[in-house]
Amino acid sequence: MTFEKLAQIASSWDSLVEVPPSESDGPTRLLKMARSLFVHSWFDYEFMAVACLVALQAVEASLRILYPGHERWPFKKLVDQAERENVLPSTIAELTRTGAKLRNLYSHPASQDAVTLGMANSVLESTHRLVSLVLTVASSRAQSA
Repeated sequence: MTFEKLAQIASSWDSLVEVPPSESDGPTRLLKMARSLFVHSWFDYEFMAVACLVALQAVEASLRILYPGHERWPFKKLVDQAERENVLPSTIAELTRTGAKLRNLYSHPASQDAVTLGMANSVLESTHRLVSLVLTVASSRAQSA
């Protein structure tokens, strides 16, 4: 694996997320950071785990934009609400709840976990798709309000 190949993989995720209005660009900035960490894991492999953590934080941030009145709700409860409102189909909601558990494990580690390229690729691609979905719904709701 080369730095250039990692950059090529990461750039493919960028196109999965439409540019949101400036008031909701936090998740997209987090995803940009996750892509950069992923690419720079060529220099320090442990950045791969940090890239996954930041990407999962982007999903939570996008759900917080969708549900602005629920700042104190935990990540899982935000996912449950998105499932109840059919923002997330049940299979996607279940994967997102797994992502919330993974985010918690990465946020409160006993030690640094190793993440393979395949695992990181799956997490990062999925989080980009989730953020895009949630921000699209949030933008639609804001326009109709």
